Amino acid sequence: MTQTTDTPQAPVESDLAYLKRMASAGRGAPAPFLVLMAAFGGCFGLSFLSIGLLIEVYGAEAFMSEDPGVLFRIAGATPFVSQGIFVLALLWTAWRTFGPNRVKLSRAAVAVWSAAFIALITVVVAFNLYTRGEPGTDQVYTIYMMFPVLLVLWGCAWWVTAILGERRWLLIVAVASFLAAVGMAVIGNTPPFLLASAACLLGLAFLPAVLLMRERRA
Repeated sequence: MTQTTDTPQAPVESDLAYLKRMASAGRGAPAPFLVLMAAFGGCFGLSFLSIGLLIEVYGAEAFMSEDPGVLFRIAGATPFVSQGIFVLALLWTAWRTFGPNRVKLSRAAVAVWSAAFIALITVVVAFNLYTRGEPGTDQVYTIYMMFPVLLVLWGCAWWVTAILGERRWLLIVAVASFLAAVGMAVIGNTPPFLLASAACLLGLAFLPAVLLMRERRA
């Protein structure tokens, strides 16, 4: 008589379904957190890229002058536009995640990504309060350190997502985020800072989110 051992499948299936639920919600629409991540990385990444390229071409002196020109004025306004888009995406994400008609996401997905974005907003607010009333030079150096902290936060989110969703390429994204955090701290107050920030936002926030959404649709 052969004895068989039943292996509980529920936890395994739950882990395998994590990325599927995170990448798709409702009727095949992208999950709110991925849309928010894409909006954050895309808007601010393009904003920093435009400013950084103009500074590389015309020099920082032109950007800081009283009359920087039309291109610099437009590029200088893009961070404020990005903030507005991010706030709208954040409100939409909160509504789709916690509202009465919220989408069905696993608790792990909600826990990981809500914690990551709450921590992100908390860090930004705390750094702004810390530098309020301080000399301009102190504010600048504090801002330089804020970006590595944000890289660590979304690196942790990608790490958990990679393990639960069994996506090895997301582990690469997570490790790259951690390494980029160290690299951003090293370059600090140097000319490549804006372009490096743009590369991190586009490559480690926007692109992975878009790939996950496209992967689900495929």
